[in-house]
Amino acid sequence: MSDRLPIGVMLPVFNGRAYVPRHLAAMREWAGLVEEIVVVDSYSDDGTLELLKEELQWPQARFVSHPRGLYQSWNFGISQITAKYTYVSTVGDVITRAGLEHLFSVAEQFQSDVVVSRPRFATPEAQPVPRWRWPIDDLIQWQSIEHPSAVAPAHVFLLAALDAPKGLLGSSASNLYRTAMLHRYPFPTEYGHVGDTAWAIRHAFETAWAVTPAVVSEFLIHQNAGMIGDDESAEIVARLLALARKTCLAVSLPAGNAPTPVELASLLELLAVEIKRLRPKQLAYDRERDKPWPWIMNPGAWRARHGRNRQRERIAALKTAVRIQCGLQPPAR
Repeated sequence: MSDRLPIGVMLPVFNGRAYVPRHLAAMREWAGLVEEIVVVDSYSDDGTLELLKEELQWPQARFVSHPRGLYQSWNFGISQITAKYTYVSTVGDVITRAGLEHLFSVAEQFQSDVVVSRPRFATPEAQPVPRWRWPIDDLIQWQSIEHPSAVAPAHVFLLAALDAPKGLLGSSASNLYRTAMLHRYPFPTEYGHVGDTAWAIRHAFETAWAVTPAVVSEFLIHQNAGMIGDDESAEIVARLLALARKTCLAVSLPAGNAPTPVELASLLELLAVEIKRLRPKQLAYDRERDKPWPWIMNPGAWRARHGRNRQRERIAALKTAVRIQCGLQPPAR
């Protein structure tokens, strides 16, 4: 009888050779614990694949190739996994053996499709990054979570929709997924680098979630990693909110939920309008700051800044009101 955990590891790579040695060192601690390791290489040309083939001599490891495309490659690799659970081991982001065992234990305890944890953050030079906050930190604080707990689907949905483009999933290298669920609902590929947030919005009400406050992994902060322009970010947020409204109108919840799905869809539509109004106010402020004299001596810059900040406050107040109404965030005392 195998003493391995029913976990399949999907390791997606593309030209990450500089980070592979440290990643392999972390993997050696738990490689014998998992049933399978699937390496998905997107035709690296920097020696990444050759190094991995040389070092990954474990019998449960195998290699496949897939053209570039973040979630396209993820979905292909996950489709090769046969174990009960899937762990996505993105290069540079590491987890301990005890961490994998803990995520598995939580998944089994709550019969979860997704177990989410928060990582600690570090630079490529292994320096800690303090005060980095993700939506999971808000969830743990607002719900006073001190031990592994199930998470209400509505709360998962709100954390993904209201914090877009961020979401509860954070780093998938800190999480564990039920493989059958990812086979049934692959990550969407039409939302750029936030397909996991779109996945949570689309499937929050169809999946079982759990969260643990334990920190069992480390997320590597790359300079400018995932950075996108303000216009692209605004467009992605608008699309994610549109997806959230569509999800609301398709979901069926027990009577007595407040707000109702239709009411929540209306609130999300209002939020989308307010967020759209923020962009021109930000651009007006940027134009004033770009003028040749110091902006602090420019009355127009102060007026534009005030207008921008007021709009930010309206958006934050609307989000807070929705969270409180849905029981995610406690009212201010």
